[in-house]
Parts: sequence; structure tokens; C-alpha cells
Amino acid sequence: MNNQLLTKKDIEYSNLNFWYYYIFGFRGFDDKKELNLDDAIREVVDIKKHTPDFKSWYKDNFPKEKADKDGLFESPRTIAGKLTENMSFAIEFHLSEITFYINTIYVGNLGGHFEAWFLTFKELIAFNKYEKLFMLLLPMTGIEESEREYAESLVSENLKQISMFAEHADYIAKCIVNGLIIEEPFYNESNIGIVCNTNHSVRNITKYPHYKEDVIELNEALKSFVENSNN
Repeated sequence: MNNQLLTKKDIEYSNLNFWYYYIFGFRGFDDKKELNLDDAIREVVDIKKHTPDFKSWYKDNFPKEKADKDGLFESPRTIAGKLTENMSFAIEFHLSEITFYINTIYVGNLGGHFEAWFLTFKELIAFNKYEKLFMLLLPMTGIEESEREYAESLVSENLKQISMFAEHADYIAKCIVNGLIIEEPFYNESNIGIVCNTNHSVRNITKYPHYKEDVIELNEALKSFVENSNN
């Protein structure tokens, strides 16, 4: 493993093994058929046809013998980058979870004890000009109901660039966005910035007060990042 930093080639949309693995970790669902995202996709996509060597790819990238009892690697494979002077990100890939950081501060994970719905949709769009970051940070985003249609269109646009999902991109996008919808909108709290009341969100400082100082720091950085992205 050797704390391997993934390259652009590793996350190209042509790397179907990676994107199959990654998207199947999203918490989406088909609300009409009552299917989780992975089952919904399997109904319309022949997974084995597109990723015949997935099992060997997975074993090479996530060797069980190198993980601890909690499924964590001492030196996980990582996607990371410094986007501006005041904005960086990192995503760590463990056997049991995928962990997300902004400016080295933890913002959530996809795993058994998941935490998500950190970024607002407006913040996610600010990352869109950086290659693949829209899709990479998508599972950490909370979508408000009024944003659903636009979110589905942007997700579908990206999925159409991934050959195995292209034919059914609109349907898969709907399933993905279903899992990102938050019941109550984000709101601004005095002296803190953007927060929310969504369970399992680091930005819910009412329920998780130990994240308060991190949220304050990230709110300042994200506000500046969004403002600069619009210039």
C-alpha cells in the first residue's frame, strides 16, 4: 500500500472498476421499486460484462491481510490535492469505509457508521471545475428538494461519461440524488455559519457539538472558496 496516492489515470471515467466500486458505496435508492442503489443498478446494468476482473482489482487494492480489525489501513490509498492556497481535499480508501477530509479536517465517511450530507449543493458546484471532484465529493453533499432537478441533470451528465452507466444515466442519477436529499434545508447560524439538522452530518452541531470548531473553520474556508469560484 505504502500510502499510495492515486493518479488521474486511476480515477478516469474509463476505469470502470474504480467507478463501479465507488458509486456502489453511495447511499442512493429507487423509491418506487424500494431498491437500494446497488440493486437498482444491477437491474439495468450487466456488471460482470463491464467489470469482469473486478474481484482481482478489488483484492489488489484492498488486501484484507493489511487491514486492522476495524477494516482500516495504516497507509490507505488516497486521492488528495491542493486546489487553492486555502482549499485542499483528501479521500482515503479503507477496507471498511471511505473517509473524506477538507483542509485536513474530517467531514464524513461512507461505511457502516456513515456520516454524510456535509457540503451544500452550491459548495459542491464550486468544486465542479476541478476534474472529477463533482462526482468524488457528491456523496458528502446534502441536496435540498428545490435543487433536485438540477442535481439530477448534473449527476446524469457525469454518469453518461462512464460507459457502463451511460445508457441508464438518468435513472441512476435519480436514485443517487434520492439518497442525498435532506428534509430540512441548511441554514446560517450566527458566529458559526452554515449548519444543518440532518442526522449523521458533521454540520449538525446541535446533535454533534464536538464538531463545532471544525465547522466554523470550514465554513470560513468554503465561503471564500465559493465566492472565488464565481469570479
